[in-house]
Amino acid sequence: MKLPVAQYSAPDGVEKSFAPIRDDPRYMTTEGRTTGPSDHVLNAGQIDRDKPSEPERTKDGSQLTYLGQLRTQLTGLQDDINEFLTGRMELAKNKKKAGADEKRIQEEINQLLDGGDGDEDAV
Repeated sequence: MKLPVAQYSAPDGVEKSFAPIRDDPRYMTTEGRTTGPSDHVLNAGQIDRDKPSEPERTKDGSQLTYLGQLRTQLTGLQDDINEFLTGRMELAKNKKKAGADEKRIQEEINQLLDGGDGDEDAV
């Protein structure tokens, strides 16, 4: 069976390929790490009513069906993509915060250079 793959590309030139790894347990389950309710919600007493069903097996139960394998592999790929994109969002957030901090510092320096004492609230 050919493995599914996913490609990511962004306007900033970042490219990433995702593919399941054969025999890796992350790609052999329908219970993803990044899907479903958060631990916070579950600890608050909520019940996961949307929990995915187990992957389908052959009649003798010895192996997963083709669609069962595909479901597990796609669940693992979805986790990989979600984790990657979460990391990208964190980087963007940190970069934005660093830019705002740099701008604030530069404005304070300019104000001091223009003769301000940086104590605008003092009477």
